[in-house]
Amino acid sequence: MKRRNFLQGATLAATLSGAARPILAQKNAAKTLRIIHNGNLASLDPIWTTAPPTKDYAFLTFDQLLAVDSNYVPHPQMAEGWTVEDDGKAYVLGLREGLKFHDGEPVRSSDCIASIQRWGARDGFGQLTMKFVDSFEAIDDRRFRIKLKKPFALLPAALGKSNSSQCFIMPERMAKVDPMKQVTETIGSGPYRFLKSEFVSGAHAAWAKFDGYIPRKEPVDSIAGGRIPAVDRIEWSFISDPSTAMAALQAGEQDYWDAPTLDLVQVLKSDPSIVVSPRNPTGSYYMLQLNHTQPPFNNPKVRQALAMAVDQSDFLKSAVSDPSLIKPCYSYYGSDSPYFSDAGAEILKIQSLDKAKAMLKDSGYAGEKVVILGVMESPALAAMCQVAEDLMRRLGMNVELVAMDFATMAQRRTSREPTDKGGWSLFVTVWTGSDIVNPAVHQMLRAGGSTAWFGWPADPEMEALRDQWANATDLQEQKKLAIALQVEAFKTLPYIPLGSLVSLVAYRKTLTGVFPCPVAAYWNIGKS
Repeated sequence: MKRRNFLQGATLAATLSGAARPILAQKNAAKTLRIIHNGNLASLDPIWTTAPPTKDYAFLTFDQLLAVDSNYVPHPQMAEGWTVEDDGKAYVLGLREGLKFHDGEPVRSSDCIASIQRWGARDGFGQLTMKFVDSFEAIDDRRFRIKLKKPFALLPAALGKSNSSQCFIMPERMAKVDPMKQVTETIGSGPYRFLKSEFVSGAHAAWAKFDGYIPRKEPVDSIAGGRIPAVDRIEWSFISDPSTAMAALQAGEQDYWDAPTLDLVQVLKSDPSIVVSPRNPTGSYYMLQLNHTQPPFNNPKVRQALAMAVDQSDFLKSAVSDPSLIKPCYSYYGSDSPYFSDAGAEILKIQSLDKAKAMLKDSGYAGEKVVILGVMESPALAAMCQVAEDLMRRLGMNVELVAMDFATMAQRRTSREPTDKGGWSLFVTVWTGSDIVNPAVHQMLRAGGSTAWFGWPADPEMEALRDQWANATDLQEQKKLAIALQVEAFKTLPYIPLGSLVSLVAYRKTLTGVFPCPVAAYWNIGKS
């Protein structure tokens, strides 16, 4: 979006006639939270895609039955609470009184059951949960029972998790849509109504406060507690040029920037009207996602060769020059995870181009093209894509970097066709530490072939270890199994970890209520 559009918006009051209208415009601005969002909102279905913009859209538009706090402990959200019956083989959940969807219809048990089933068909933790589920029973409009084949203590954590895809509650008609097809309706149960009539993909999105929403009374703690709509309206602007975004924030035309470019951080910190700080305490973890279904990365030795050549520092330094923001990570779990360990990670510590070349030669690699899906709108992802391209060329691989925006990449990565028919070989992606905290929520640590995340790795041993972990009740046994899963993953290499960067946000000091959160949650944020 061009800068003159922001200037036009900022000076709108000056063009209005009448002495009261500038005052009215100022009052309206004080009730609107204006956000520079880092990604294009291409899909309105948080179950169909794990794309961060869709997740952020969903946390405004929908609500959850349960929600985890900063220690990943689940609490009631839409639910009043839950009880456990039949020696752990049944859960009864009851909804809070007065909950409504944005179309005025009450939230019913049937909506919740259908929403859980749709989520359970797509999400990794959901798929694991559904292995334990025997049946659902609507007791009445506000109570329902989940019967299990055997006890599953992780059920509340699954329903309340903070990482994509979350179990958001939709009207039954929306939740009945085929999980492999996108929902296009936007009727939610959350604190803000999505204004679909104003939505322009790649440019603008807006929400209005939902007057029928009933927040919880508890203080906010991560995604748990009261989700209070503190402003009347929220607007996202998608600004691809970082300098334009920074100028808009400094001029007061925007209030909040969800992902300031790291090379502009020092300039923003020097502005007395701007706060620059970490908001997500878990950090951002980068990775090379490999396509296991197509040459050359369907060959495990080719995956191993690339892993041997990777030096995480090269990738991280390409994105940021400040060493305090760089954190190498030789683990499939985040540094705040109880399972964080470098067990099995020897291949990542080789960091030798010569040894990698020898492995590539031994693999039988025959010059198959490697197509990198390069997201250019994110400076960090763009830089890391170019490091990957250079590394593989030096390794002796036939590489093509295809530049695109995130929305295009999110669509193309669904293709399982060969590279010459619109397929792909590799892309760089990023997740938060809360997304990789344990085997249940870790989408990329699944290896169920067609049911796995994009790249579709297949390793029955990894899947068996995850199931054993889910069934274990002893904490030490769970840790042992989680680390064994990681060791197996370093043999399969579903993806190659690139380390982590500290996540920063920037916002004007006039904002109130900005709280630590592993997701980009905009409830509770007001303007003084």
